[in-house]
Amino acid sequence: MRNIEGLLEEINARHADLDETAEEAERLNAAPPALVDLMRDLRVPLVKVPSEIGGDELSMASQLRYFEALSYSNPTAGWTGFNHAGAAGMCAAKLSDAGIDVVFGSGAVPFFGAVAAPSGVFSFADGGIKLSGHYRYVSGAGHAEWFLLAGIESGEGSSVRLAAVRADEVSLSDNWDVMALKGTGSVDVTLEDVLVPDHLLADPTAKPVRGGPMYTVGYQTYVAGENLGFSIGVCQRLVDEITRYATSKFRATDGRLADRGAFQYELGKTQLAVQAARAFGSVELAAADARCTSNNGLDSAEEQKVVATLAFCTETAVNAVSHLYHFAGAGAIFNSSVLQRCFRDAHGSVMHHVASNIAYDKYGKSLLAPLDPQE
Repeated sequence: MRNIEGLLEEINARHADLDETAEEAERLNAAPPALVDLMRDLRVPLVKVPSEIGGDELSMASQLRYFEALSYSNPTAGWTGFNHAGAAGMCAAKLSDAGIDVVFGSGAVPFFGAVAAPSGVFSFADGGIKLSGHYRYVSGAGHAEWFLLAGIESGEGSSVRLAAVRADEVSLSDNWDVMALKGTGSVDVTLEDVLVPDHLLADPTAKPVRGGPMYTVGYQTYVAGENLGFSIGVCQRLVDEITRYATSKFRATDGRLADRGAFQYELGKTQLAVQAARAFGSVELAAADARCTSNNGLDSAEEQKVVATLAFCTETAVNAVSHLYHFAGAGAIFNSSVLQRCFRDAHGSVMHHVASNIAYDKYGKSLLAPLDPQE
């Protein structure tokens, strides 16, 4: 089990290699093989896996730090990496020992594509289920070796199952034509009447077989740290890149960008906003980690606060860098510019449903509940 400081050192040591593959991922609309190899070397899919089977079992607060660092160096690695890690972690917590041997045996570092929404249907069959479905936004699907997919029992049944499905049993669409998160290759995945054996199935409502109480929380809470880490990482990268850019950027006869008081003002304000988002997110996630450990889980109101914190911190950081980006000028709109990539990816992150501002509604409702006679 690696600690967070060691994990961050590993990422920082490979920053140049990770950064070198970022532009290629954009062109390919998928992670290039060299990047996948780097992620395997770093054992990215194992950072949320329970420690008892060789994972790092990072807390939510540590996930923020880890995925900030990874996303800063390479946004494709950050986004697909947190999908791989989240799915592998839940799979490792829920599968039977026989399933663990198949997926994680012999020191495997399994790359999972996953969709949380139960977009498939299944029927029970001898020794397992037959699963069919159409799943959207499956990040890292092109290099995934496994897929963790949820399905609802067909007919009058109400059972839900998580299924670990091998990559050669699904079909991938070629429909990832987007303005942000280009390298994530988040295409659609379909499968038809695939027989999934019992040892590769899990009931998402059942208690985890292994791992700590983190694996008992709801989906949005479970992914909050990793998602916020991505957003902070790409926003901080934009701030650092435009700071360097400003020292050599001249706009016609108006002098260097770095010498403009208006830019200096916005730069300072933006850096403080990103730092504030990081700090608030870190404090709230650490508090949630502590409550989760001491109470063996989180209640509904506590989970709603975690998700609202994710939404607020993401919105704060992305809004701040959006204002700063306007100062960059036409040089920042070329596809070769890291600035435009960071700008697009920041806005892509705020569009994810777990960072939606509907989280404010739910958190506000939880604040009203103790005093509202209608609740």
